[in-house]
Amino acid sequence: MSSGAYPAGRPTRLIDNRDLWAGAVLAATGLAALILGRDLTVGTPAEMGEGFVPRAMAIALVAFGVLVGGLGLWRGNAAPEACFDGARWRPVMFVSAAILAFVAALQPLGLITAIAASAVAANFAGEPLSARPLVLLVALLSAGVIAIFVWGLGLPLRVLPAFAG
Repeated sequence: MSSGAYPAGRPTRLIDNRDLWAGAVLAATGLAALILGRDLTVGTPAEMGEGFVPRAMAIALVAFGVLVGGLGLWRGNAAPEACFDGARWRPVMFVSAAILAFVAALQPLGLITAIAASAVAANFAGEPLSARPLVLLVALLSAGVIAIFVWGLGLPLRVLPAFAG
């Protein structure tokens, strides 16, 4: 072992610092929101315009990104958990597939089917659940989403497939 927490030969380059990259992504997202929302009316705290809250959130996101990135620079790569181990493509692929499955199934197949398709696809991103917990998850998610968005907020979402009624 070399001095420090890394095995011999382990790179400790600044580019491997997860906190630095997380801060950069947060700050860049906040800057993009500021740029995209520059034409919105901000108003005053007493009479807020449509751009007041988005601008405040974007500024907070930039500040948080600078804080996280600064802490990453300050701490450096002192601990193994501070560095990238490389991209894990399986979770990225299956979470992306879950989002696409939800979007593709929502209109033609209804909310319950879209939630089920999304949950099944996302299930393979990590350690998959067995059938019983997965069915329970889909049932609880469906009930919660229907209660909040269909009944609570009154959104005109189709709950069941069009051919089911």
